[in-house]
Amino acid sequence: MTSTRAFEIAGRVERFVRDVVVPYEHDPRRDHHGAPLDELVHEMRGHARTEGVLTPHILKGGDHLTQRETATVLIASGLSPLGPLACNTMAPDEGNMYLLGKVGSPALKERFLEPLVAGRARSAFMMTEPADEGGAGSDPSMMQTTCRMDGNHWVINGRKTFITGAQGASVGIIMAKAGDVASGGGACLFLVDLPDPAIRIDDVPNTIDSSMPGGHATITIDNLRVPADQMLGDAGEGFKYAQIRLSPARLSHCMRWLGACIRANEIASDYANRRHAFGKPLIDHEGVGFMLAENLIDIKQAELMIDWCAGVLDTGSLGTAESSMAKVAVSEALMRIADRCVQVMGGTGVTDKTIVEQVFREVRAFRIYDGPTEVHKWSLAKKIKRDWKAAQ
Repeated sequence: MTSTRAFEIAGRVERFVRDVVVPYEHDPRRDHHGAPLDELVHEMRGHARTEGVLTPHILKGGDHLTQRETATVLIASGLSPLGPLACNTMAPDEGNMYLLGKVGSPALKERFLEPLVAGRARSAFMMTEPADEGGAGSDPSMMQTTCRMDGNHWVINGRKTFITGAQGASVGIIMAKAGDVASGGGACLFLVDLPDPAIRIDDVPNTIDSSMPGGHATITIDNLRVPADQMLGDAGEGFKYAQIRLSPARLSHCMRWLGACIRANEIASDYANRRHAFGKPLIDHEGVGFMLAENLIDIKQAELMIDWCAGVLDTGSLGTAESSMAKVAVSEALMRIADRCVQVMGGTGVTDKTIVEQVFREVRAFRIYDGPTEVHKWSLAKKIKRDWKAAQ
């Protein structure tokens, strides 16, 4: 059961997002692709700081809300596409803060985590690599980026792609593969200050989504020298640490975008009750009314699935199969909700007059980020095969 403190925090976050953040949704301070500029982000965060809802999932002293409590808060922050930015609950920072809190040394937390929690800095998680170069995507074992020891520094070389928020970030977490560490090789994670002349942004492509400052960059890492004490955790344990971050990552996306879909459904429902066609409100036409009814069902099922998965995650016993089920079920449900909202609103639904069309675009992209739906289904299929073999 979600705690009283979580409901209290979420209530304050919801009021802040609805009253303060929503009016910013048509603010023109955007880049060429429509993503909010850092000037806009910092202005909203100033309001959040004043209202006591900045980084609300991390308490004074550094304690993190439970995953179930976090779900309640992140859903509230997601009621506007700008809400997670304003409240500092957005990706990739929320996941990076979680990882640093779990694995970082006291010195690394002070240097890299504190500015993130305070909302003064943005971060980037550099794992995915260009597919046309044989690099790692959903399969991190294909990692091409390398690191090697040189004195008391690690030297990193490689290419990364779809690195969310890299442009304008102050903190970078880089995954690279070593072949000569004492553990016998393997992936390593490094914390770096950004920008750095050895990290070059080659391209920031236009993508279907536009909620992330800094876009999704392709970068080249050319002989980057990182002090040995900026390794996150132990050498060769990078894949394990990445799973600490990625285990709740897509679930956190589910939380935020559920909030956005709740808001989109509110807008579509208001439209259907106000708009008349063929002598009666749209809501009285079964084809429209039933879509909104189906939205309520999907919203409730998504809430329950998130709550169940977050609760199991809190126990430390969440398996890959359970996590995959929640991530698939919720992401696909949110796509249905967003699609119906656009359909209910007709021509208005595909314009930027409301956030409905943006929510549709963002959720479509979210079905790929942090592991495509098909990867999670594949994980479930492998479990089915293992269970079948075990039963023979």
